[in-house]
Amino acid sequence: MAARACVLLLLAAAAAARDCIELTLPPKSILTESILNGTILKFTAKNQTVYEYPKVDVLKLMNRFPKVVVPRNGTSEQCRIDSQLFLDGLERLELWALKMLDATAKPPAGILSGNGNQYGDFDECLSVDGAVRGKYCLASLQVTFEDPRYDNLDYLIHSGHYIRSNVTDMGHRVPRYSSLLWGVCMPSSCSSFDLEEELSQTLNGLGMTVKVHNTMCTVKNPKRPYSFGKTLSITFFLAVLLLLSLGTLLDDGKEGHTNFEKLLNAFSLKRNLRKVFDLSDSPTRVKGVDTIRGINALALLIAHKSMAMAHNPYVNKVHFSEVFGMPWAVIGRSAILYTDSFLYLSGFLNAHNLLQDLDKKGTIDVKGRLLARWFRLFPLFLSLMLFCTYILPDVNNGPQWNLVVEEHSRVCEKTMWKSFLFIHNYFGFEEMCLTHTHQIGMDMQLYVATLPLMLVLAKSRNLGLSLILLVALASTMLRYLAIYWYDISMFVYYGISVQKLLDAARYSYILPTHRATIYLIGVAMAYFMRTKKLNFALSKTQARILWLFCLSLAAFTIASPYRMGLEGYTYEHGPAAIFAAFSPILWGLFMCLTHWGICNDYAGIGTAFVECWVFKFFNKIAYGVYLTQFPIFFYNVGVQRHAEHYNPLLLFHVPELLSIFMISILTTVTIEMPFNKVYRIYFGKSQTKLKEK
Repeated sequence: MAARACVLLLLAAAAAARDCIELTLPPKSILTESILNGTILKFTAKNQTVYEYPKVDVLKLMNRFPKVVVPRNGTSEQCRIDSQLFLDGLERLELWALKMLDATAKPPAGILSGNGNQYGDFDECLSVDGAVRGKYCLASLQVTFEDPRYDNLDYLIHSGHYIRSNVTDMGHRVPRYSSLLWGVCMPSSCSSFDLEEELSQTLNGLGMTVKVHNTMCTVKNPKRPYSFGKTLSITFFLAVLLLLSLGTLLDDGKEGHTNFEKLLNAFSLKRNLRKVFDLSDSPTRVKGVDTIRGINALALLIAHKSMAMAHNPYVNKVHFSEVFGMPWAVIGRSAILYTDSFLYLSGFLNAHNLLQDLDKKGTIDVKGRLLARWFRLFPLFLSLMLFCTYILPDVNNGPQWNLVVEEHSRVCEKTMWKSFLFIHNYFGFEEMCLTHTHQIGMDMQLYVATLPLMLVLAKSRNLGLSLILLVALASTMLRYLAIYWYDISMFVYYGISVQKLLDAARYSYILPTHRATIYLIGVAMAYFMRTKKLNFALSKTQARILWLFCLSLAAFTIASPYRMGLEGYTYEHGPAAIFAAFSPILWGLFMCLTHWGICNDYAGIGTAFVECWVFKFFNKIAYGVYLTQFPIFFYNVGVQRHAEHYNPLLLFHVPELLSIFMISILTTVTIEMPFNKVYRIYFGKSQTKLKEK
């Protein structure tokens, strides 16, 4: 009863806030007593302004709050008939009707702790199969408090507005964090529109907005139309499975002589597992790359996990916001820096390999390089797209499954062709298949641009370096101007809206023109190290100063925007633009100095850490980790049935992390490594030698 009274007071406050003019909060005891007895209150402040509260009848409010949610006035006759059957079944205490009522969410305790997302009972609803079949819908509710006196109440009900959203926002990539999710079980003949109309009419006048997306409704064993893409996907995976089986069973440990024998060897799990766990140094390995990639990948993994967690319901969701509003949370909010690290490494390694070609051959085999790059990125990328689009939606279900799994599938069906051409990053997150793969598009585009740049650099050092500098400066200016023009931020500040996150992605974050600065820093670093322009010795004292400076520079770059991550922050153009423009430069300088120190054996006592086998192993599965983490995050979000207690340690959920690493190993040895070998067999060095023989 106490919990219900609390909810009623909150709803009464929402109704009062809807029609009030500016108000000064009266004493709490007077406000509470007046709401309960339904009187009209008038107050006069020191400035003689008169304030009024509308009359609120709590008894009427109790009656209007939906205890039984069923579209009595559905748009179809069958819906109206089934709704009446449900009501009649309740009167007769029929089990199927009681289950349908029981499966619908009820007002809980702890709303002011963030326990506003109520799923009800998903599985119980789908099990209803009596006079009518059950349909489970997850409605989005938005409570509006127009009166600033209720800011604290607004903060608590919406779990701190860590990310501000509304019911119409896209929710499959960025969560509709501040919308309340309400599970409703209704007859399967009724539509999402019927439920939305019923809830809107019932809650009319209570300061609540309702939206029920059609994709958020689920029935048991839905009929799915035939899909050519699904047939093609199953055929592809069966073909890979056949090759893996033949390659593994027929592997006698000897090298094949014909292309077909080599093809089977390429798909041998025994060979690939041995290679993935072989931690001996490769002759082409560049020191420090494994360590830098491993540390940044782990940091990015945790940052991505925190975003996925914002989809979940928690009984103490306000605490979730409070934790991520603390100063130390800037480490996760500055996640763009960790993606910058990968751009630096990509620029460095691409330039390093192309410079090797120029030294050996005097030219660059553009066709061969592009083909090798395609085989490096596309097979595993394609496999993930096909699996997430046509296979994963049928694997499981749950309250948010349609949002975070099926919606991605629908988007991929329409826009996958853009990913095939590596141009998907130009269309915004709303129209992108697997939005976390935007980096692949950027990387491919920057790689293509690097090919002519390295030819210019090889012929004229001054012209090449001047081009690198000019393009890097232009990219810096584009980032700065984009912040001002579109009121966006590259830093995830506290209270940022879903729309601003999407705008930041569309107008800057996923565009190579805006992210080229640190990539070109990596290109320049590769040139200077390759041409031995940075060969000089440091004393022990100088080396210590170098590492102290590196750590200080990294800490400053990460922590400089910490104020934007605190609760109550109001967006400002200046700090946001400065961070976007200069953080890649500062972070690039940190990466260069760190990388140079490691390559020149100035790691000192950190040498054992830098050369740790963990980083060498992780480097082999890094691409798999990058691609598979979000599908696994969203799978777990989609199948979650109830709210849990939030604890910061959930960021390091061991079973989930282990599943990511295990699946990454699996995808590496079954897709990535075999197709890389296929390239070498049919287009690479082994094929050239075969022709010469």
